[in-house]
Amino acid sequence: MIKDFNKTAMAVGDRKISYSEMLVRISMYAEFSPKQVGDNKPKTIILSENREGWAYALFSIWLNRGIAVPVDAASTAHDIAYILNDCKPECIWVSREKLELAKQAMNEAQRDDTPINIIDDFEQVELKGEKADIKFEPDDTALIIYTSGTTGSPKGVMLSFENMNANIRAVSQEVPIFNEERRTMVLLPLHHVLPLVGSLVAPLVAGGGVAFAPSMAAGDIMATLQNNQIAIIIGVPRLWSTLYKGIKNKIDANFVTRMLFKLCAAVGSRTLSRTIFKSVRTKMGGKITYCVSGGAALDKEIGEGLKTIGLDVLEGYGMTEAAPMISFTRPDDICPGCSGQPMPSVKVEIRDGEVCAKGKNIMQGYYNRPEETADILKDGWLYTGDLGYLDDHGRLVITGRRKEIIVLSNGKNVNPNEIEFKLENYQQYVKEAGVIQDGDMLRAIIVPQKEWAASLSDEEVEQALKLEVLEPYNQTVAPYKKLMSLFVYRGDLPRTKLDKLQRFKLPALLTQKDAIDNKETVVVEPDLEEYRVIKNYIQEEKRCKVKPTDHIELDLAFDSLDKVGLQVFLQSTFGMEITTDQITSFKTISDMAEYVSDYKTRIEVEKIDWKKILKEHTNIRLPETWFTGGIFVKISKLFFQLYFKMTGKGVENIPEGPCIIAPNHQSFLDGMFVMSFLKYRMIRNTYFYAKEQHVKRPLLKFIANRHNVIILDMSNVKDSIQKLAEALKKKKNVIIFPEGTRTLNGKLGEFKKTFAILSKELNVPVVPVSIKGAFDAMPKGTIVPRPHKVQVEFLDPIYPNKRNTSTYEKLTDNVYREIEKNQMVG
Repeated sequence: MIKDFNKTAMAVGDRKISYSEMLVRISMYAEFSPKQVGDNKPKTIILSENREGWAYALFSIWLNRGIAVPVDAASTAHDIAYILNDCKPECIWVSREKLELAKQAMNEAQRDDTPINIIDDFEQVELKGEKADIKFEPDDTALIIYTSGTTGSPKGVMLSFENMNANIRAVSQEVPIFNEERRTMVLLPLHHVLPLVGSLVAPLVAGGGVAFAPSMAAGDIMATLQNNQIAIIIGVPRLWSTLYKGIKNKIDANFVTRMLFKLCAAVGSRTLSRTIFKSVRTKMGGKITYCVSGGAALDKEIGEGLKTIGLDVLEGYGMTEAAPMISFTRPDDICPGCSGQPMPSVKVEIRDGEVCAKGKNIMQGYYNRPEETADILKDGWLYTGDLGYLDDHGRLVITGRRKEIIVLSNGKNVNPNEIEFKLENYQQYVKEAGVIQDGDMLRAIIVPQKEWAASLSDEEVEQALKLEVLEPYNQTVAPYKKLMSLFVYRGDLPRTKLDKLQRFKLPALLTQKDAIDNKETVVVEPDLEEYRVIKNYIQEEKRCKVKPTDHIELDLAFDSLDKVGLQVFLQSTFGMEITTDQITSFKTISDMAEYVSDYKTRIEVEKIDWKKILKEHTNIRLPETWFTGGIFVKISKLFFQLYFKMTGKGVENIPEGPCIIAPNHQSFLDGMFVMSFLKYRMIRNTYFYAKEQHVKRPLLKFIANRHNVIILDMSNVKDSIQKLAEALKKKKNVIIFPEGTRTLNGKLGEFKKTFAILSKELNVPVVPVSIKGAFDAMPKGTIVPRPHKVQVEFLDPIYPNKRNTSTYEKLTDNVYREIEKNQMVG
């Protein structure tokens, strides 16, 4: 409740409007807003950019017991005409800037008789009249807000005063985030329910007041923060991402601040972070208490980064149909990546993976849309269409939107938001990205950074993005998440005002771009039988389109095993010797075909027979097994248990006889972590391999050759695979890291299928191993490990002759899923 009516309610530039003045102006506006007659509650459209008059118009409509219909000021005349005909308003409040647009819409809707009021005309006229005293019935409809509509026409969401009050009570009384001491910045467009309720109505009701930012430009935002002692900012994820990346770039530019950031991240103390990075809050006016993120999911990395520099980010989850909140972060329980606990008055259940909510915040229904209402509201439960789960602390975690999940033909589900965030982390090159399905592939639409790409052609930008973005990205993800093609789009991807990507519009961009490409460029394929044979092989293996200008690595994402497969195919099909290094050196598939045409001895297409390759007679000699290896491992285990508090379980899952032990790869010490839990006899019978680059020095190579380490020669991967096969055929165990390299971010990377080929063709089981904590203890690039708890768990063995492991790919995916599942626990 308002105690002091002389207190500032709204700050607009240099002007300060008290609660008394605000209430009098509301009364003045109410003289021009239609009034309720009998049971008829008049509907009034508000069509304006953010300004003080927007608030006066809104409250004047409610004072007269009417229904406000906020409309996006950036709408087209056609969009507004649709709303005019759908809800048939009795009046329109419009800014002078949007007056002509309103007239165009009325003409199209043939509603020229609807009265129009100019919002600007009453903002600063001489005050007269009494202060407004707004009263309402909780069940009365307060708002009709039209959703943007991803398919079909927009729907009007009817929200009652009680729907809004449930939200306001939750954040001002039940959890006191808004209060009379905290001013909120009005930044996002008020026609959306999140800023309408969160950055206008709630802070005014709580007594803290608001300050209007003139625009979303960085200069206007900073000036508003510094001049108005702002305590709460409600923004969208892209705002927080831009803010954090700008600050982080400055931190990373200096060794001292870089180390201080790492210290704050490790300690996790709010006080320490705010002390060390005090200047961040000072530049934001010095009063910032909470940064609120809504409208879309905030990536966990951004949330954690902002927390490390002392900014508390409260994430909310909801939708227009919930007025808008369903859950929100509690100030004493900030957990980046989570959407907080449900509002106190709201029940949340997960039904078939979908988030469902029930409470006083849930809408009355869609205006004049009973069938659509029945589809989403069932027995009072709102079926959100979002996928998620409740964690052990009752926090809601959103994992994607059911309609946005891409389902590939192999049954894999892909969340495009996750991939887009990873691409946008390459911020030197990528401004924004959109991922869509293209046949059985994933395709990226990338908007390049303007300054970087300004002097480059589209072709040059595309090649650079393939080399600097796609290739490193593809090396860190599971096979089904790989991006097999991209195109450069020099524009802005379609988004809502709350920054949600309008994914349904992306295919049109692809079609438009492809049409231009097809007109401008005709790709002439070489008239060579060798080219056709190679192209067909690659398309069958990689399940992607192949052009003569494609490069094996940059365009087709061939890994080392893919190259071995192609090497064997070329040798068996064309009867010629060729190395994997030669294969990589060809600039295009066309160049490769011409080389093969010149040096082939035959054309006889054959499938790759890994069984035959692994059973080839070789003169391979396995490394020796010195007794010192087992002793060193056991001594190391004592150190690991003391320093890392290392624990392990599930060793009994290792079967008798040869097997492949397949751990995820988090640190340089992973091999030793796994080996230390094996019995002495098993240690001597277990081999693992190391890349040649890690054992270049003569001493290291000498030690490796006497302690069960098979050195992987990248120029002869086939020979290395045969060495591993030889160990298994001699009843030995082999440790293979399916990712091939250490993780860069702590998450599982792509699993190569080398281990699956060995398992199936030699009929040996695979024991997945889940390693946790090793990345935190010794991330890539670290020389001195940190004392962080490490857990090693040997999971149930997976046998290669089962129905769900019938192919290399299925076996690979099976092992990946088991480790992934274990990584998510605890």
